[in-house]
Amino acid sequence: MNETVRLIIHSFGPLSEVDIVFDKYTLLTGKQASGKSTIAKLYSMFTWMEKGMVRGIVSDKYIMQYSRFQNKYCAYHRLETYFNKDTFISFYGLHYNFTYEKGKLKIDEIDHKITYNVAKVMYVPAERNYLSTTDNTSGLKNLPESLQTFLEEFDNAKLTLKNGYRLPINNMVFEYDALNKIPWLKGNDYEVRLSAASSGYQSVLPLTLVTKYLSDTVLDNAGKKDLDQQERQQIDKEVKKVMNDTTLSEDVKFAMLRSISSRFKYSRFVNIVEEPEQNLYPESQMNVLYDLLAYANCMEHNRLVLTTHSPYIVNYFTLAAKAYELYYRLPVTNALRGRVSEIVSEQSMVNPFKLHIYELKDGAAALLAMYDGLPSDDNFLNNQLALTNEMFDRLLEIEETFDNQE
Repeated sequence: MNETVRLIIHSFGPLSEVDIVFDKYTLLTGKQASGKSTIAKLYSMFTWMEKGMVRGIVSDKYIMQYSRFQNKYCAYHRLETYFNKDTFISFYGLHYNFTYEKGKLKIDEIDHKITYNVAKVMYVPAERNYLSTTDNTSGLKNLPESLQTFLEEFDNAKLTLKNGYRLPINNMVFEYDALNKIPWLKGNDYEVRLSAASSGYQSVLPLTLVTKYLSDTVLDNAGKKDLDQQERQQIDKEVKKVMNDTTLSEDVKFAMLRSISSRFKYSRFVNIVEEPEQNLYPESQMNVLYDLLAYANCMEHNRLVLTTHSPYIVNYFTLAAKAYELYYRLPVTNALRGRVSEIVSEQSMVNPFKLHIYELKDGAAALLAMYDGLPSDDNFLNNQLALTNEMFDRLLEIEETFDNQE
């Protein structure tokens, strides 16, 4: 089965013409408002819709009726106003193809005989640090839907990992006082409430805690046996009974369908993260990225999608790809392997052939070129650093000219 999915977008929000292939690792770079988050949100939405159809939570008929695609699913990520008269969107998934054209959505199943690859999908919004600013998150109201969903998983993660979770930065440990609903961060000789911690910790903890919690959940769930045909048929009957019950509200139906569909086992974790570098020193950016990569690598079908403004993130990906190339080129018995893994742990290495980096500019997305199996350093973020150096050189020239005039 093809492991990649493809997203084609024409005239949607800030995007004019985009063709993106998502592999195991996908990185989206570019200026503010260039469309990075728009692409990531569409990918998240279609992957969730595909999962929902596989598990029987929703049907193609339900999604296509009453403009639900635009007014319900796109509205979840606040994309409902991004449509134009000539908007075209096509998502070629693992199990279904979705095509939006001329105001209508069409859904086609790819193959009735394949083994379904059910995903746990998590969209990690850039606004996640807001959830760390208060001890008791039950008081947070009127959040955007995507942030509310993330908050629910954050609360589950705090309870599950309440007895101790080590952050990937500064050797800090998270503990949760469930009785008083207070998250704590503990260093070697001090402790601080998360709500009083630095902005870096407030951004990192929700991201990495939820990532660990969901990754562990999928790993545990993957041990379940696949449903046989008879069990699938029984689930289909239960789903139809719920869907046809006119006495139930939409919310109650959705809750019941989620419970029914929980009998399916997960086979992958799709982690979609906005700005992992948020409020972080470069070394901490590296540690957080390699932590995310380790979770992406712990299961074959896991996927990691990142948006970033950081040149360091791109360079750390290159470092992880070079480490992979060198590590697996060396004989298993060669001691140099150990030296490579001291620089980048084997768990965080990146197969460069499964890495796609895109630059967004002027409504389009360009795939970053690869040289000798590594991402090119000729990219927007590196060029911005080079521009700074050039401008500094110009200042030095002006200073030298002035000194010669005196």
